[in-house]
Amino acid sequence: MTHFDFHFDPVCPFAWAASRWLIDQAQAHDASVDWHVMSLAILNEDQEPDSDEQRQQLDTSRRLGRVLMAAVDESGTDSLEPLYSAIGRRLHHAGDEMTPATVSEILVDTGLPAGLAEAMDDESFDDALRASHQRGQDALGEAGGSPITGIDGNHFFGPVLSDIPTGDDAEALFSALVTLAGTEAFAQIKRPADGPPSFSP
Repeated sequence: MTHFDFHFDPVCPFAWAASRWLIDQAQAHDASVDWHVMSLAILNEDQEPDSDEQRQQLDTSRRLGRVLMAAVDESGTDSLEPLYSAIGRRLHHAGDEMTPATVSEILVDTGLPAGLAEAMDDESFDDALRASHQRGQDALGEAGGSPITGIDGNHFFGPVLSDIPTGDDAEALFSALVTLAGTEAFAQIKRPADGPPSFSP
């Protein structure tokens, strides 16, 4: 059985696209997935944001990261994927602002206490978030963004997806990544992005 470790920041649209593809393909190939939280806010905390929009995105990254850590503290790591999926549907598809009220609704929808939304502004969860983030960086072996994917213990940055592959494209990507991850001499491959992420509900 192929095993994946998927390190995500909940605000990252590329990680969201990759996670939807991975869930589908893991089911199709009887692969297992462990979910881990990383933080673009922590990754970029020594850099001044380029814009107010980026500053807000990084703030949302940190606040949602705290909520995810609170969920782990409350219900264990099995709570991560359902909560991440619920957040992503509201954030990346519906375009909802991640207010405490919205996050409370999401928590209730996933069977978690609404009060965990208070973690958004609770700095006591920052150490757990930082530790989770660092585990992903250590697994990669260098500083890397979202997502970081491990396949049977071999980690790389990506896949960075501008849309969610389906059908034969999804299958081909799965096979290619599993092959590349298992190739000891493989180091990196990159091409320019085709454009901004595009998601359909």
